[in-house]
Amino acid sequence: MLRELLIKFLRKSAVEHGKYVKIWRKFGNPSLDDWTEYMRRHAGFESMGDNCSINPAAVFTDPHLTRIGNNVWITGGFVSGHDGSAIMLNQAHGTKFDAVGPVVIGDNVFIGVGTYILPGSNIGPNTIIGAGSVVSGRIEGGMVYAGNPPRKIRTMEEHMAILESRNISYPWRAMIEARKGGYDPEMEPELSRQRAAYFFKA
Repeated sequence: MLRELLIKFLRKSAVEHGKYVKIWRKFGNPSLDDWTEYMRRHAGFESMGDNCSINPAAVFTDPHLTRIGNNVWITGGFVSGHDGSAIMLNQAHGTKFDAVGPVVIGDNVFIGVGTYILPGSNIGPNTIIGAGSVVSGRIEGGMVYAGNPPRKIRTMEEHMAILESRNISYPWRAMIEARKGGYDPEMEPELSRQRAAYFFKA
């Protein structure tokens, strides 16, 4: 009971006031929704759209140089608006270089875990970036990408057709259609059971 009250206090302090964030992360295990709301209010993004999801594992070195559209899902990774090598060059050669650039992420974008997004990147709308990709420069929207540098895997229409075809065969399809949102804690145990039985048939 005391722990629950403490976590509730930490959540309120972090989300509403930006305080005790490290303690909240360590002991409170923030939900994606709570962490996203904290980031929206306190990270200092240039702008951030609606219906986004940011995993606590994601790192933003320069949020003031980062613009995030609507329905953007960032599952983890590293988003940077500067190139730190310029500092090393300045010290080595007496130069005064500044190496920065904005990061713009369009609407309806999914960023896979472990992705690096470098300064000056612009990811077009309706795009999926696969896990572990390294993004630099302009990425055309409406595609699925993966790799370093990211290469086009398929169009978004092709990707959706693959998902639709795959989903038809799932025995739990009716549960997914009835579910509100992307996660329902009451459904999850039965979904997990059915998925495991389906994929690991004896």
